[in-house]
Amino acid sequence: MIIRLLNIQFARLKRQKILYLFFVVMAVIIISNALQEDNGMGYYAGGKFPTMCMQSYIDIVGTLFLSFISAVLICGEKASGMFRQPLLNGVSKKQLLIAKTVSILTVALICFLFVVIVSIVTGFFLWGSHIFDYAQEYLLQTLLLAFPQITMVLFFVLLSLYMSNISSMMCASLIILLVNNLFSQFFGDYISFVDFMYYLYAFSGYNGIGLTGKMIVSGVIVNIVTGIILVYGISRRTKSMIM
Repeated sequence: MIIRLLNIQFARLKRQKILYLFFVVMAVIIISNALQEDNGMGYYAGGKFPTMCMQSYIDIVGTLFLSFISAVLICGEKASGMFRQPLLNGVSKKQLLIAKTVSILTVALICFLFVVIVSIVTGFFLWGSHIFDYAQEYLLQTLLLAFPQITMVLFFVLLSLYMSNISSMMCASLIILLVNNLFSQFFGDYISFVDFMYYLYAFSGYNGIGLTGKMIVSGVIVNIVTGIILVYGISRRTKSMIM
């Protein structure tokens, strides 16, 4: 049943061409950034370039895109009454939400890997083997960033269950991201113990944040605990809401 529901979600996204548009836009951004770094021999030229691309992705573009995907798959279908379609007869709300959550997580993985791979390929054409000078560093960042991205998806799923339509979901997401970005930059030492979003920036080396063992352990724990809380919140909200 879950597999059938997953196929339905992916087929819906494929029809809307959302992912293809993201790939084109993100590729243009990556190539543009590479040319700028190459012309000016910037700080991120060469081996640091994949890190720059990861930072650009998690800063606003990728995160808002995941919010939009969540809004389309959950808010949009709530508003249009698609949850009540005969096609879904006999499917529980829990099964449906699991399928949608897994779909969004899969999209998040595909998009992030796309950014990493395209940045490495683009960098290789411009700087040759120098793109691998810091391979161990950005591969560790890639692995660590999986934790806050999974937590972010769970957060967007929970938020979308409370939003009435796509526009309200996008407005709420943008406000939350902008406010959190400010707090992460100016109050990182204080919110790092409770704010999972802070580790989107910390694990990517945003604004020169250095990776330490203490930060890695703290970030993993914060994201695991927050993820458990979000899963519980999603479960409670799913049981109480009327589709």
